[in-house]
Amino acid sequence: MKKTPKKIAVIGLGTFGSSLANELVEQDAEVIAIDIKQELVNNISSKVYNAICFDCTNEKQLKGYGVGNLDLAIVAIGENFGNTVIITKILKDLGVTVFSRASNDREELILEAVGADKIYRPEHEQGITRAKEITYSKVQEVVPLRSDMELIVTEPGKLMLGKRIRDLDIRRTYEINIAFFGTVRENGELDYRIPNPEDVLKEGDLLWLIGSSAHIKQFLETRS
Repeated sequence: MKKTPKKIAVIGLGTFGSSLANELVEQDAEVIAIDIKQELVNNISSKVYNAICFDCTNEKQLKGYGVGNLDLAIVAIGENFGNTVIITKILKDLGVTVFSRASNDREELILEAVGADKIYRPEHEQGITRAKEITYSKVQEVVPLRSDMELIVTEPGKLMLGKRIRDLDIRRTYEINIAFFGTVRENGELDYRIPNPEDVLKEGDLLWLIGSSAHIKQFLETRS
């Protein structure tokens, strides 16, 4: 049975807000995209359920457009934190679940004080992710997951080469799982598949590892 799409408002259609709105559409949500700039609204209008240009600090307009009746509103404004606070408070007073965007610790505390249900720190989170990709040896990608978990894409360490996945016993030793495996074919391309305990690691292979941030860090620091 097909699930009923969630109705979600995304307020603020800059880089973060517009990419978030597009991804929500891909996840079958009914997205109402809102911004005070008509150009940004026009850019996304063909991709979302509805796109509206108005000032969300106006409570009457918020009510008039039905935003107070939605499952969720995401305040993704990046340029005017004052407006983010006002809109978050209005929406909470209307009984809406609100996810809001902050740029620093102070802003996060203020949004918590006015009742934001969840707070995004996109620049901060992206900075942490990029830093890990730079500082972790042989790591090609880091993807933050929920509950302090993360997924990394990494090459095997030198001492792991020539050994079977079974013999490495990564799950017991580090409490992390190999979710996916990319092994090099004879033509140099990667064959992606679920790992087999008998798979032998070769130079150029890739491992998709999932675990807590602390266990991933321990693995990367101790492998050779």
